[in-house]
Amino acid sequence: MTTERERLLRRLATLPPERRAALRRSLLGDPEERTWPLSTGQERLWFLQRFDPGDCAYHITWPVRLRGPVDEAALGAAFTAIAARHEVLRTRFVLDGDLPAQVVDEPREVRLDRLDPAASGTGQAIVGYAGRPFDLAAAPAWRAGLLRLAADDAVLCIVLHHIVVDHWSLDVLMRELGECYRAHREGRSPLLDELPAQYRDFAVAERRRAEEGRDHLDFWAGRLAGAPPLDLPLDRPRPARWTGRGAKAGVAVPDADVTRLELLARAHRATPFMALLAAWQVTLGTAAGQDDFCVGVPVAGRDRPELAPLIGYFSTTLVARADLSGDPPFAELLRRTRISTLKALAHAGTSLDRILGALRVPRDLSRPPLCQAMFNLTHNLPTGDMLRTELGDLAVEVYPQPDLGRARVEVSLDVYRGPEGIGGWLEYSTDLFDAATAHRLAQAFARVVSLAGEDPSLRLSELGAAARRLPS
Repeated sequence: MTTERERLLRRLATLPPERRAALRRSLLGDPEERTWPLSTGQERLWFLQRFDPGDCAYHITWPVRLRGPVDEAALGAAFTAIAARHEVLRTRFVLDGDLPAQVVDEPREVRLDRLDPAASGTGQAIVGYAGRPFDLAAAPAWRAGLLRLAADDAVLCIVLHHIVVDHWSLDVLMRELGECYRAHREGRSPLLDELPAQYRDFAVAERRRAEEGRDHLDFWAGRLAGAPPLDLPLDRPRPARWTGRGAKAGVAVPDADVTRLELLARAHRATPFMALLAAWQVTLGTAAGQDDFCVGVPVAGRDRPELAPLIGYFSTTLVARADLSGDPPFAELLRRTRISTLKALAHAGTSLDRILGALRVPRDLSRPPLCQAMFNLTHNLPTGDMLRTELGDLAVEVYPQPDLGRARVEVSLDVYRGPEGIGGWLEYSTDLFDAATAHRLAQAFARVVSLAGEDPSLRLSELGAAARRLPS
């Protein structure tokens, strides 16, 4: 004979997970939440967000245009399935005593936001949506909105805080979105392999390595001791406090020039990345009149196969200390850059915050610490699904990235290698530099690439002089 208790338990089992969690809270109140440590990279982003809660410089936006009859319910169900699968997309960031901690919420339904382009136009609607700050303690640090342009034309805008994703994660997200959307439309379960771990497992292991001294901190403390800041000539006085206001200038280097530099790199057993980094160091050193400074270089940070299918923030920043001393030929600088890059990669995995703590870099609210410049060549990240051309029965096009008017450092070169050469942008602080200055710096970089590839025996002073002769 079925008891009343058994009938009640069966009814409770049929409730969706979010309804069961809500009922439990209403009857018992909130239980003590289980918390997990942040990874060291996450902790830095958490402190930056607390420093300026309205800053959107660390928002990663991925808008795609969908052509065809968009099934909004299927899109919502697809995101619901992905968030249930990846705990990091259900994570909030709270204070546990004096330290930040992660709290993983129960799975719940994800609903798409509706974006209205009528008042401000499509571009501004996307900028406004992408730039809206996250409350990291109140809700998961991502959102997705749909902007309908016509019955068979829409823009899907996915916005994620860097604290829960890196650019590798976008490829994972779009791959799973395609499968989950198709599965919902076909009335079946998604065909996805079980995840080998969750992001919090990585965060716990990374913390343990740091506590046990297995994260190469001693190498970085010795390598970067005494590194001076990069002091580029400014168009206006430096504000007392870094604001993060920024803009972008286009960067373009013709294919023929890039190819010559790539051949030079190969001849010196270097990679195109090393050669382009050396060219960027020449550009910065010439402009600043310095032969010693640091450039930050983001790397994927997924050094184990089990991390590849995860969504999360795994990327780290390697610090490349430039050595332009002695006015060497470019070929010699390339040799130095090759050696220092290989050593840095052999000691990767130490967070920038731990390095700063070990160096005891004096606090300066007016500029980013240690690395006032960055360099990123997006050459080794998976993009096959991120740049997908279909989503079920929908045609997909990459939509232009919104410019949120932010800069993470004073100058950052973010480039890619395409069939027409090098393309990308130079992101710069508008508090410090005029648009014309940023444009000249981008042109100078292209000129250094061209000249160094033609004649690697040119000394850095000769390369710099040629770059300075560019028209204003």
